[in-house]
Amino acid sequence: DNPQSLSDNTVRSIYEDTEGNLWIGTYGGGLNKFDRKEEKFTRYQNRAENHQSLSHNTVLSIYEDSCGNLWIGTYGGGLNKFDRKEEKFIRYQNQVDNPQSLSHNAVYSIYEDHGGNLWIGTYAGGLNILDRKEEKFIHYHHQVDNPQSLSHNHVWSIYSDTMGNLWIGTEGGLNKFDRIDKKFTCYQNHPDVPQSLSHNHVWSIYEDSEGYLWIGTDVGLNKFDRANEKFIRYQHQPDNPQSLSDNTVRSIYED
Repeated sequence: DNPQSLSDNTVRSIYEDTEGNLWIGTYGGGLNKFDRKEEKFTRYQNRAENHQSLSHNTVLSIYEDSCGNLWIGTYGGGLNKFDRKEEKFIRYQNQVDNPQSLSHNAVYSIYEDHGGNLWIGTYAGGLNILDRKEEKFIHYHHQVDNPQSLSHNHVWSIYSDTMGNLWIGTEGGLNKFDRIDKKFTCYQNHPDVPQSLSHNHVWSIYEDSEGYLWIGTDVGLNKFDRANEKFIRYQHQPDNPQSLSDNTVRSIYED
């Protein structure tokens, strides 16, 4: 009975913008903006009769770019750009007859690299880069006969490190993208190689202040030794109470 409470109890994404506003994406309840002083929520939800409302009420990803634009990735409604002044949403969605549209309407990850390029990771549609001037999308897909293509079309995470390398976490391992040659180097699990990636389902990627790259998977946490291209694994050990508490690592953050 309180429209200023959180719109749904399943929270899929949280993002703090440069103005200190806290944005919360929910599963089925749309997008929420939290007023910390009043402890109230403003809801942004899909309205069938309003094409400038949020495109879908399941919000998987939230990201603010360097221009202050807020981007919202949904499950089934594509990508939204939020006009804060007008409080309107601009929708970017897959159009079957348009090969330059968004490749898939389930958007799991959004990331702006150091060059200002906006990358979008989708479920089943691979990786997209948005040409903002033309408002067109360039697609990168998995190609069965090309080992230098994206390793899988389910893209869960995107990260640009301090050296400018773009890393892509997929259902089929970790990918490093060569922007000049437009090719991917894939790092995957090999059961007989203990220094390989612990699992091919890569949920999260993070570079710490010392330059180490950390990878969260469905079977533990990995620290990547880039010089030797080897992975150090941190996993749950039932007989060790000081080991990682669970092997599914969805998020990594250094305070």
